[in-house]
Amino acid sequence: MPDTEDRRRTAAHWDPVRLGVHPAPGPDGTADLPLTEYLTRPHDDTLRQRLARAAASNDAVFVLLVGRSASGKTRAGYEAVVDVLPDWPVLHPADGEELLAAAIGPRTVLWLDETQRYLQGAAGERVARSLVRLLDRVAPLAIVGTMWPEHLRRLTQGIDDETPYVRRLLTGRHARIAVPDALPAQAPEVAAAAARDPRLAAAVRAAGPGSRVFQHLTGGPELVRRWDMGPDQWFTAPEHAVLTAAAEARRLGHASAVPAALLKEAAAGFMDANSRATAGKEWFPEAIRALTSAAHGPAPLIAERYEPGVGDPDSYRPDDYLEQHIRRVRAHRAPPAEFWATAIWARTPDDLYALGRAAEQRRCYGCAAQLYEHAVIQGQARARAALALLRERTDGRAAAEETAASDPAAWAALAVSRESRRDKQGAYDAYQHAAEAGDAWAWSAMARIREEAGDSAAADEVAARAAAAGHALAWRTLGRMRAADGPAAAKAFEQAVGAGDGWGHLGLAQVAERAGALPEAVRHATRAADAGVTAAWALLVRLHWALDDTTAAVEAATGGADAGNPEGWSRLAQLRHTDGDLSGAAAAHREAAALGFGAAWRELALLAEADGDTAAAEEQAAQAVRTGDPEAWTALSEDRAARGDDEGAARAAAEAARAGDVEAWITLARSRERAGDTEGAERAADLAAERGSPAAWAALSRMRERAGDREGSRRAVRRAAALGALDAWTALGRVREAGDDTAAAERAYLRACEAGDVEAYAALGALYLDQGRTAEARDAYRGAVDAGLLDAWEGLLSALAAQPPRAASAQAVARLRRTGLDP
Repeated sequence: MPDTEDRRRTAAHWDPVRLGVHPAPGPDGTADLPLTEYLTRPHDDTLRQRLARAAASNDAVFVLLVGRSASGKTRAGYEAVVDVLPDWPVLHPADGEELLAAAIGPRTVLWLDETQRYLQGAAGERVARSLVRLLDRVAPLAIVGTMWPEHLRRLTQGIDDETPYVRRLLTGRHARIAVPDALPAQAPEVAAAAARDPRLAAAVRAAGPGSRVFQHLTGGPELVRRWDMGPDQWFTAPEHAVLTAAAEARRLGHASAVPAALLKEAAAGFMDANSRATAGKEWFPEAIRALTSAAHGPAPLIAERYEPGVGDPDSYRPDDYLEQHIRRVRAHRAPPAEFWATAIWARTPDDLYALGRAAEQRRCYGCAAQLYEHAVIQGQARARAALALLRERTDGRAAAEETAASDPAAWAALAVSRESRRDKQGAYDAYQHAAEAGDAWAWSAMARIREEAGDSAAADEVAARAAAAGHALAWRTLGRMRAADGPAAAKAFEQAVGAGDGWGHLGLAQVAERAGALPEAVRHATRAADAGVTAAWALLVRLHWALDDTTAAVEAATGGADAGNPEGWSRLAQLRHTDGDLSGAAAAHREAAALGFGAAWRELALLAEADGDTAAAEEQAAQAVRTGDPEAWTALSEDRAARGDDEGAARAAAEAARAGDVEAWITLARSRERAGDTEGAERAADLAAERGSPAAWAALSRMRERAGDREGSRRAVRRAAALGALDAWTALGRVREAGDDTAAAERAYLRACEAGDVEAYAALGALYLDQGRTAEARDAYRGAVDAGLLDAWEGLLSALAAQPPRAASAQAVARLRRTGLDP
């Protein structure tokens, strides 16, 4: 727990370095200098606006600054809090467990630099759930976080749904603010600041005609240059190996700093035979001393201590900028066998599990099993399920079921996997084990499987057993599945009601509505609402409206609002709008807006715009922003662009972007391009890039390619790639391939590989395989597999199977499918 002094400390009284701000050393390497002058960019307006809204409207706000290393994310957050919330204490928990234990009250800034650290592992889902509830219950409150784009993708685009609260938190509307990693060195304000600060002047000179001033301020490019020289150049072979091992561990899922024991053993895999023989007995401590020294600029390795008390460091992590570069360079390469063998020294059970997942994704099954086993022993919550699934693939059903033991999550995972392979009976058996071990949802799955098999009596028997165990969901599941048979559906919902489930009344109301028995539907929906099912109020609005009882419809909307669900007012607005009652629709939208339904302001803005009242439309859009919804401006921009109001569309897009919705500029760029306004399209793309999104330039490259403007397409994709859109070349390659220009597609994919987009390896593999270039397809697919792309595995097996001699390849493919790759 933070001490009392920390809990009272405002941002101005924190050392910004402790909050994660990277100070710029002097040109001679001098450290401990004051921060450089802060230069605001467009995203600063968005951030400060949101923080100011939290203070002014007694609201809770979560802002996540997303950008690459050395883009100024943390500094932007720090400066915004100092400026907008100067008297609010800043609480900075060390990890997820400390955050969960903290008592967080109103008028507090919760500072979560490197937010992914709090959201990973077994505690991550509990932290996310706690934060979601905190945002609902405590106000005013500001939660400020930072994250790299790759961490955001990994946490929100997984293949399973293990972490619904993490995804809900990170994908919630208007949470994210993109931070570009560019600061134009030619801008007048930059030149003026450089004249006052020699550090900034040196960074501007180093950036040259480019815009990477921030990176040079922190010395990042110099560290990258030194690492790129290779071993026994600037860094000795052991130093280079230790740095690479640390970055690899982080790339493959080790969330915190890497333990010294893991680094020491893993580094051997990144040295050649001669370096290992001549390193000397003290090679590791000597390498650590050199790497953690700031004598020649920023230290490439940062030391940390996790053991209790004060003492020598026990863990290390690379400089952020250098780590991001090594990740990109090695993204398509598998770590050496020594790394996997020593990964068991990972700091926490969650780190073991994450590394196990990385090994499995790269089809190193033996390594993955070993890491999962250690994670299970140390109590990691999800490791047993992962190990059971892996063992079913490699060792068969009996080994998997022995591994699952009495863990309901493991049995449920086996059930889902078997069902995906159409093994319905095997899935049913696994669900039954899960249900007996305490998984309430498994009962519903068992009932569904029996119903899908046409055995309604068996499905009813499962649902009855579930209800007897206190779980009515199975009856509701059957009710929904039997919707086409009204009486059968009603019977199932009645059983749910009999088991004490208020949602069963909602199901009965829907059955009655489909049958045209609206008064009966009203009775059941009313009972559902009385039982606390707030979704029933919106249904009641629709039912009363259909019965021409507008008074009752209004009362239902009011009842829903009193129960905390304003959806009824929104539904009423839609019904009135459909009937042509625009003033009545606007009144209902205002009621919904007053209750916090942000989309209502957007609808009011569009209604005013349709009525020709531009001023009122813009006032409603501005009000939407004040309640957290910048998409009203985006909707106005799109509407105006469609009507040919270019000036109005640009003005609305600017407001939307200022409020945080950069998509407005991207949409405007596309519409200008379609209209033939090349200059306007590029101006909009530049404005999107200034706000941290190069997607507009990538979109323009594809549009121009389809239009046959090859030179314009190349110019746009180069601009997108220079701004950080690593996937721009891959997307362009797909357009070229779809147009049957495979030679140009191959060139685009190769450029994407050079830029570090691992998806390009899979695309290149598929292209080569279609052309019969099986050896090249194998190599490309191997790069994609080594990068952890799950879909690339079947492509690699296909490439191997297509290589002569076919008999031997068939045997090798069969073995690989069961055992995976050797590390």
